[in-house]
Amino acid sequence: MQPNMGQGGCMAIEDGYQLALELEKAFMESSETGAPIDIASSLKRYEKERRLRVAIIYGMARMAAIMASTYRPYLGVGLGPFSFLTKLRIPHPGRVGGRFFIKGAMPQMLSWVLGGNSSKLEGRSPSCRLTDKASDLLQRWFEDDDALERALNGEWYLIPSNSKDLRPIRLVKDEQRPFIIGSSHAELPGMSIELPFLQVADTHACISYKDNAFYLTDLRSNHGTWLTDNEGRRYRLPPNFPVRIRRSDVIEFGPDKKVMFRVKVLNTPDAVINGDQQLLQAA
Repeated sequence: MQPNMGQGGCMAIEDGYQLALELEKAFMESSETGAPIDIASSLKRYEKERRLRVAIIYGMARMAAIMASTYRPYLGVGLGPFSFLTKLRIPHPGRVGGRFFIKGAMPQMLSWVLGGNSSKLEGRSPSCRLTDKASDLLQRWFEDDDALERALNGEWYLIPSNSKDLRPIRLVKDEQRPFIIGSSHAELPGMSIELPFLQVADTHACISYKDNAFYLTDLRSNHGTWLTDNEGRRYRLPPNFPVRIRRSDVIEFGPDKKVMFRVKVLNTPDAVINGDQQLLQAA
């Protein structure tokens, strides 16, 4: 569970540093008294110094793994006769309470975890590297939910959700060349994406890039363009009005859910290619 906290290597460094420190103390005592080096006592002191910190960090890593696998944004599990409450989409109390905890305690907790236990290790620098220090941008990210997303360096893709006839589409970050999506290649400025389906109009929608974000615009298509966000809200886009798309959003061209793409941000293009499946090239 240790990698969940990003502390696998740092904890090993701390262990080695603490053990070396205890052995050095035992060696110095042996040199002064002339007695044999007491290895057993050194190991006991090492265990005593490391026990509490290791237990806390491993416990937090375990909790992080459990929360990642059981996260629920809304009430809807184990309600029994009150299952009708799931339709009301009531925020899960753990999600609400956890936000207050994160705002107040997360910076201090990260400083303690990433600090490398330097206060108790004589002669050690306050952190392994400058990047190990807790980020002071956490509060700004809470005030600006888009700051972290704008900082992403990965490539944006539209991944088909339910059709083998569709292929992944890579979104290029170019403000001068929007994507024009339609049932045939459009003779319009930008890059054309052809989706030969009945529910897709000749010029159905446009995906543009501006200020480090992608925007989807419905071009007055007959069957409409639909968007489902990561909280499950599904709605039809108003015509000629750009709507920002985010990671994990689902885009539907037409209401019958036959032409669906999920927005993903990937670090490697190879992750979207399975077998002989190739990326859909823009004309």
